[in-house]
Amino acid sequence: MRHLLRQPLLWFVVIGILLFGADSFFSVDRSEIYVTAAMQERLGTLWQTQTGQVASATELDSLVNNWVREEVLYQEALRLGLDQEDSIIRRRLVQKLGFIAESDPTTAPETATLQAYFQSNIEAYTLPLRYSFRQLYFQSIDDAKRALQQIGEGADASRLGETSMLNAAYAYRSGLDLNASFGAGFADRLSGLNPGEWQGPVRSGFGQHLVLLTAIHPAEIAPFASVQTRVALDYQQAQRENAREQYTDKLLDQYTITVEPR
Repeated sequence: MRHLLRQPLLWFVVIGILLFGADSFFSVDRSEIYVTAAMQERLGTLWQTQTGQVASATELDSLVNNWVREEVLYQEALRLGLDQEDSIIRRRLVQKLGFIAESDPTTAPETATLQAYFQSNIEAYTLPLRYSFRQLYFQSIDDAKRALQQIGEGADASRLGETSMLNAAYAYRSGLDLNASFGAGFADRLSGLNPGEWQGPVRSGFGQHLVLLTAIHPAEIAPFASVQTRVALDYQQAQRENAREQYTDKLLDQYTITVEPR
């Protein structure tokens, strides 16, 4: 007996058995999957939402069977640690928790509340400087100069210019819009023109243009009534984001954060 107790292999086996038993005792048993009545009800509700029909007993059995098969794969993936160090799963879980933090129903804000939010975020509802103008397109700068001379001599501008995919006229277009349509810097070149006369050539990403600036619309604050719906959406989004931030801050208070020096 004493000889056996001195054998390292015996102690290795004994310790292994003890560790296995302890692990079995303290670990969560993943070998049983219990499909609650509430889960079956959720599956039936989801089916009705997607199909517009109440699931029959056969259809519900099929839904439960599919869910069980999926759950088995999910539990096995967890057992294998496939959820660890996975950035996609990490982002998805963070996103879901964020939705929970934002899920508190927000009552419809009063008009006074929206007006106060509108005033405190007035820049978001300020219309930028905009231009209205007509344009003639030319591939070469020489053709554009020649057409400008013809207009000055009384030619009908509507009969001049080359065919292009551009519009003949634009109204209330911001610098951002114009640069997106004509290429970077086009709006800056318009700013140097005088309204009411054909001028140019003005270069764009397409070629050359003669431009008749019909109006320059200064920046202005949009009337509250015209943007009230947008203000309400912005306010509610801000409330959700604030709720998420507060929820995160409360969670942070429960942790000790240590950042290892680089």
